[in-house]
Amino acid sequence: MPHYRDLLWLAPFYALNLGGSLAYGDESAYLSEQDFLTDIPEITSATRLSQRLTEAPASISIINREMIRASGARNIPDLMRLVPGFQTMHVSANKFATTYHGASDNFPRRLEVMIDGRSVYLPLLATVDWTSLGLNLDEIEQIEVVRGSNVPTQGSNAFMGSINIITREPAAAQGGYVSASGGSLDTRDLHFGHADNLGLWSYRLSGGHEQNDGTDLYGDRLSRNYLRLSGSYTPTLTDTLWLQAGVDRGYTYVGQSDQIDETFSRRDHQSNYQYLRYQNLYSDSGTLQLTAYHNYLNLGTSLTDFATVDAFLEEALGSPLPPSLVNEFMALNRPRDDAEHGITHTYDTELQLTDRLGSFNVVGGLGYRYESAESDMLLQSGKVTEERWRLFSNLNWAFAPSWSLNSGFMFENSSEQTDTLSYRHALIHTLNTQSSVRLGYSISERLPSLLERFANNNIYAPAALSPDGEVFVYDYDKAANPSLGTERIKTHELGYYQSFKHNQGYVDLRVFQERLTSMISNYYVEADEPNSPSRVSINRNGFGWENRGAELQLKRRIGDNAFALLNYTYTNTRTDPWVHNKDLQGAAVMFEDSTTPEHTASLMLNWKPTPDLNLSLMHYYMDSVDWFEGDDRDSYQRTDLRAAQRWALGTGSELEAAVTVQNAFGPTYQEFYEHNLFDRRIWLQLMLRYH
Repeated sequence: MPHYRDLLWLAPFYALNLGGSLAYGDESAYLSEQDFLTDIPEITSATRLSQRLTEAPASISIINREMIRASGARNIPDLMRLVPGFQTMHVSANKFATTYHGASDNFPRRLEVMIDGRSVYLPLLATVDWTSLGLNLDEIEQIEVVRGSNVPTQGSNAFMGSINIITREPAAAQGGYVSASGGSLDTRDLHFGHADNLGLWSYRLSGGHEQNDGTDLYGDRLSRNYLRLSGSYTPTLTDTLWLQAGVDRGYTYVGQSDQIDETFSRRDHQSNYQYLRYQNLYSDSGTLQLTAYHNYLNLGTSLTDFATVDAFLEEALGSPLPPSLVNEFMALNRPRDDAEHGITHTYDTELQLTDRLGSFNVVGGLGYRYESAESDMLLQSGKVTEERWRLFSNLNWAFAPSWSLNSGFMFENSSEQTDTLSYRHALIHTLNTQSSVRLGYSISERLPSLLERFANNNIYAPAALSPDGEVFVYDYDKAANPSLGTERIKTHELGYYQSFKHNQGYVDLRVFQERLTSMISNYYVEADEPNSPSRVSINRNGFGWENRGAELQLKRRIGDNAFALLNYTYTNTRTDPWVHNKDLQGAAVMFEDSTTPEHTASLMLNWKPTPDLNLSLMHYYMDSVDWFEGDDRDSYQRTDLRAAQRWALGTGSELEAAVTVQNAFGPTYQEFYEHNLFDRRIWLQLMLRYH
């Protein structure tokens, strides 16, 4: 049931917005057009064209450095709590997930996540591993979040939306920082960053060590070291080359805290990436851009020990097996403590042209991607690969003084004999120099990931246990489905954006209807293998749902030294009847309408009583939800506090001490899994900045 009384604290901010809008309306006649133009941020994530938010064909939220610092967030997914429509989950102490409009498990797979335009989506897991990105929050300039399907711009992974994490430019500033933090979960973190120029080259070097012991119940700890180098080279006024490279190595303990006696297992990771981007301004209005990158990730979990396998077989078979048969079973199956094991590569290259042709702004290009994955746990049939070609274009046509039409498409071709065509149209009416109304329509398709197509896992039994003396399938657990089709989403939306004068804030409203069909999920069907159990799990395009609702984001300056940020989302989800094992006995409808929280909200208040003191309060609310994995979770509210004090040290240096308290007023609540409890947590950070 919806908990409307929990949302009463939102009411004063609706009043704040209404009163402020009227007040500014009285003064707008005294402001020039340039006053408004400089107040509205420009973004590229929605169409690849540089656009003001009043011109964009989608709703976009921007998380800037001011908000990142004020939030006290310790990871990127926590920042997504500040975006309407997003839900963030701590799956365990050091494993995070974020999704848009719910309907997710612990591996959300329908969001594109990029760092400076480089996709960090993993073919092996069909999601993002937030602990191996080689990046810390102090290196982020801003995050552009497209709310709603962005496939026509960014491709299949952006099925529900996209997140582009934009890092700090090497040439933006000289100097650096060193920081140390500690606190709850026995956290011990060290980070550094340094930027400088070498002739025509500018570079930025950052790195760090993060370590904590996780929760007392599970010991789900983490340790990682990373190093990142970014550089830019500008030999002429029309040519710029950007280079990035990074490594991240460490481990975390993974598992599912749905059982109080669950054992978490160590998962090691080694990742690296290389990224190149070249840009040439070939005319006053034309730009050519060439990008290429490579991502590598190696995940490793230990082989399960003899005693654990022996106990498992005895419980499964009802009697102990001779040690020789246990060893033969282990040789056949090579069981591991956790399935997150394997190696994945992504290679991508893209050519893009941008230009202005009269009243048309146009961008178009061609891209190629090669993905590979191998895992003796998730992909027992061996290494799998896929090649994808993409052709894309976006056009913005200003056909009248206050009207424009934005149209974009993406055609994708897969080596798995699957094609997709996605497109989006938006009619935008500019009400005045700071506000616009948008009517949008899109149809997007999503190609299955390598894991969704080829996941297969069997448990084999030794020949000595078979009547015919041959190795046989004891449990035909997961079967591949190479013929898996595409997912599809049809979206209608109405949007309104207004920027207040002199960078005093904005209001962003989106009303939407999303119809999702042919969605991929897990089914049980009859197994064909002789001597195997009666059913096998397989992915199929088999169900769908519809979301209707509205999103509001309001940011407002309060005087010269404070601001408030309010986010609210209402989502009504209607799930099609879907049966998990309709061909077998015991059929049951698996998902209900509560797979998406009906209400989510967040509030940030930031105040600087003096230039050197920064105080913040964040409040988060999420309604009850039934995740695909993780079961039913009750609604919760959480309040975070942050206080930071700076001291000038002379010669352009300063020292800052910050205290962050998460879930400051309690109570302890469940995050995703029943026994994954989020209690009050406190951290202290010391940072030295120099110029």
